[in-house]
Order: sequence, then C-alpha cells, then structure tokens
Amino acid sequence: MHRANHNASAMGLSGGKTGAKALFLEKFPTAFQNVKHLKDVIEIVGVERSQTLAVLDGNVMMNAIPSTVDTFRGYVAILANQLEEACQAAAHVVVVFDEPEAMTSAKRAEQRRRDEMRQARVPLCSEDLVATITDDNFSTEDLNIDGCNVKLLMEFRKARPRFYDAVCVALLKRFQTSMTGGAWSLTFDGVDWRGADRGFGVPRHAGILSSHESFWAALLSRPTAPIGEGDLKLTDVTQRVHNASRVEGTPVHGVVLNLVVTIDTDSFAIELLQQSRRERRAEEADRDELTILCLKERARKRAGDDFVTQAHYTCCDMQLFHGLVLEHFYGTKKLNAGTIARQPAALALLAVALALCGCDFVELKGMRADLALPVVREVVRCHPERLDALAGLGDGQLDHAALRQASDLVDFLVDEYTKSINGMPRMQRALASVAQGRCDAQVLRSLWTCSYWHQRELKDCWNWGFSAPSG
Repeated sequence: MHRANHNASAMGLSGGKTGAKALFLEKFPTAFQNVKHLKDVIEIVGVERSQTLAVLDGNVMMNAIPSTVDTFRGYVAILANQLEEACQAAAHVVVVFDEPEAMTSAKRAEQRRRDEMRQARVPLCSEDLVATITDDNFSTEDLNIDGCNVKLLMEFRKARPRFYDAVCVALLKRFQTSMTGGAWSLTFDGVDWRGADRGFGVPRHAGILSSHESFWAALLSRPTAPIGEGDLKLTDVTQRVHNASRVEGTPVHGVVLNLVVTIDTDSFAIELLQQSRRERRAEEADRDELTILCLKERARKRAGDDFVTQAHYTCCDMQLFHGLVLEHFYGTKKLNAGTIARQPAALALLAVALALCGCDFVELKGMRADLALPVVREVVRCHPERLDALAGLGDGQLDHAALRQASDLVDFLVDEYTKSINGMPRMQRALASVAQGRCDAQVLRSLWTCSYWHQRELKDCWNWGFSAPSG
C-alpha cells in the first residue's frame, strides 16, 4: 500500500479523537455518509451528472501523489485518473490552485513553516549537484528527461508553480483528446496556460485554463479581488456557478449540486458559514443549491492485523449539517425571529472556537473541539446578546473596527471554556496551557481567521496578531 506525501494531511482544523472532524462525525452522524466513488453521491442525492459541479483542491491533489511516483508522466497519469472519476460524477469539473502573488502575509507565514518541514526531506548536496530542478527555469522537455525526479522538485516552492502549470496543460490536452460526446468541461483556476513552455524569466500569469475558455474565463475572472488561497476558491467557484446556473442558455444552467472535494478540514467551517448565507437568500427558488463536502480518505491498515480500510470519501451534506448544528445549539427548530437573526453570529462564534482549537493560523493550546462545542452552545443559549458583536460579519456589514471589538466576546468564550474544564480529571495541564497561551494576538488571529472563512480576507494581517510582512 503506497503512502502519500505526509504534508498533504497537515492542513485544516486540529485532528485526532478530540478534533473537529471526529466531533462532527460523532455528534451529527446523519449528515455523513461514506462512498467509494464520487458518482455514488449523485445517485444517492438523485440528481443528474448534467446538474452537478465538482470543485477540487489542486494543491491537495498535487501533494497527495504516492511517494513511489516521481516522474512527470506518473503525476499526469494519476491525476488524470482522479479527474476521470470527477468527470463521471459531474458535467463540470473545476480544479483550483493557490495564487502566491495574491496571498496574505498570514498564509505566507504558514507556507514558510511547511517549507521548513519539506526541506528536512531534501537530500543534502552542493548546489551544482542538487538532485532535481529547484527554480522556475525549466521546460516541458526537461520534465520528460529520464531521471527527472519531480517528487523532489515539489519540495522547492520556486519550481512548483511552473510544474503545476505543465501538469495542468498536459491534463487538459489529454481530456480534450479522450472526452467524446455529451456536455462536459474541465477548468483549472490559478494556472498559466503556457505551462512549462513559458519563457525563462517571463512573469507567470495565474489565470483560467479551460476546455470552454470563453465561458469559464469570464465567469471565474477576479481582476479587482484575486483570491490567493485555494480553499477559499472552492466556495467562490460554487457561488459563481450557482449565479450562472439561474441564467438560461449558460453551459451550467440547471446545476444544483456542488461536490467540494478536498482533505482540508478547514472546509467544514468555510462551507458551514457559506451554507448559512445560502439559507438566507431572499428568493425560495434561489435556495435549491445543495453542497456535499467530500473529504478524500486514504486506504489505511490497522496496526496489529490485516484489516484494511479501503480508500473512500467521507461526505457531509452541508444543508443537513447546518440544520443539525443549529438544532444542537438551540434544542428546537421553533425559534423566534430574534434568535433566528442571531444564527449567523452563533455559527461565527463556533468558527472562532474551532480556530482557537487549532488551525493553520492560530492555536490556543489546551483548547479542544470536543470540549469547546458545549461552551459555544452555552454562550448561544444563555448569553445571546453577546453574539451581536459578530452580527453582520457574514454579509460584509461588520467593519474592521467593529470586528476588533469582538475581542471581548472571544475573551468571554475562553473564560467560559476555562471554567468548564476546571476540576475535570486530567485537565490541569490544559488549564495551564490556556492560561499561558492566551494573549491579544491569539484573540485577534481567531477573529481574522473567522473573517477569512467568511470569504473576507483582511489584508493588514500585522494588525491582527500576525508578524509584519517580510518578503
């Protein structure tokens, strides 16, 4: 059984038995279902392939290639199989990538941390004897030379974008040759159409590469507000496609199902907050969009015996998940208008708590998702007026100054968490960690992350507890 690049699993919310994913599976099991293939989802939901969009995280796909595969042709072959599976489930497939030039300094800091982990795995040798391509100066021909180890190339951030471009160009050519009959589209969001044949020293332009360029390039163009992070693009693409799906004559007219495919558990928070916005659309006919979060799971062998869990997808129905979370908070679906109006703020507070329990941008050691959820529920039920500090964040009505004032709410949440674990068996170390780790920077980072998960990137990261930008 092949092992994937371990860096691919190091993203998202804090994991393990007490982490967010395990908690959600335990508390809200009816929102989840395991499937072997993506096409199984559309059969369960009862929609046609023509009504389905699949959006995949390209960075995740690139980083999850088995460790035994180290050639350009090998990468293209494995990714082609994954895209073929997506095309069997959805008429329209979009693969999204990070755009380094548009990233916030907070994300760059996280990437530097990952790069340091990567470099520990690169063979040590002098620069002229380095075992692979390390920069942006290489061609498609170079990638196809026998002995070119692209697995090592992936360890160098300067080389990665051109490599991604080359792979995507090769994939699109492959699909344009093999796909026959019926409506279909394959689009890459965040790559340069020139691939590795872009001239050396010529600036890279991340854009849209598609089998139906005229439609998708216009739909996904973001000239004034580029999105640097792929995990935010997943939701942005579904929103843009949904808007276009309501217009007769567009290639995506009638699309009602989104398959969001990733391994990044941050998407639980991002998609939950997006579902909250969907539920509040003014027109009932505009609320028919259904999103399934499809978390790809590797095959695993249980220690000590021969039992193997086959590779599959853990699928979460976000509409059902959203309803179950709110029912867990309130204990009933019969709510007054004031309580309903505060629901987006209640979910925003949950996002803050999940961030503090550990994610790519912030972690208050000693906080655990399984112990934080009941605290959030208590605040929602017993101190609803405090939620007003986050009112308007989801619809863009909360300005920076007002969001900073929500620090009081975060402090209150942490205080309540501390009280809740005080006296619990074996929690003294966690209590000490919370006491030692809490500070204004952690509070501000959690609010920045909550805003980020709402699709609102605060570019002045240094005002939100992150280090000042450097390079």
